Amino acid sequence: MRVTALLLCGGRATRMGGVDKPLQTFRGRPLVEHVLDRIAPQTDGRVLISANRHLDDYRRLGHPVLEDTLPDFPGPLAGILTGLEALAAPADDWLLVVSGDSPCLPEDLLARLIAGLGAGQTAAMALGREAPGEPLRSQPLASLVHAAHRASLAAALRAGERRVEGWLSSLPLARVAFDRPIDGHAFANINDRSELERLERLEGLR
Repeated sequence: MRVTALLLCGGRATRMGGVDKPLQTFRGRPLVEHVLDRIAPQTDGRVLISANRHLDDYRRLGHPVLEDTLPDFPGPLAGILTGLEALAAPADDWLLVVSGDSPCLPEDLLARLIAGLGAGQTAAMALGREAPGEPLRSQPLASLVHAAHRASLAAALRAGERRVEGWLSSLPLARVAFDRPIDGHAFANINDRSELERLERLEGLR
């Protein structure tokens, strides 16, 4: 499998006052750099970044930066479509979709999503906790999608679909549980500055 990672950094972050969330500082560096550290080795350095603001800041990270081809911030599905359109060999390639502001993603995210694929399944989505003790929840921004679904996504967007999980659920989808003890904070959901600061203070966070 040839897999390229897509870091989604194109949102408006309205719950954080409209700041560019992946560029916010976490333990001395932007969140997106932490994501890159974890994800780039999993795809042998093949990384695309979906962004609509502060493009020069993202370009400094050394990977291609893609702007949405659809207007008016239609959401993460538009970024995923742009990523699928950019793949070099769409007949064979896969896209590992992650959020650019999730600094604790598993270092074996890709391997476990691939292992979770069953016969005929061409997409996989993580089920994970946002904090220890919480129930497993769908994590659509930690998913693996075959490039053959590009046309399906374009059609879904034209039909008004805006939810990543809504589209993923229409595919031959594997739901892969990330329920090991080390996965407790893997999908930490950072919606405001206080949550970011609380995560930053946690001892022993990997």
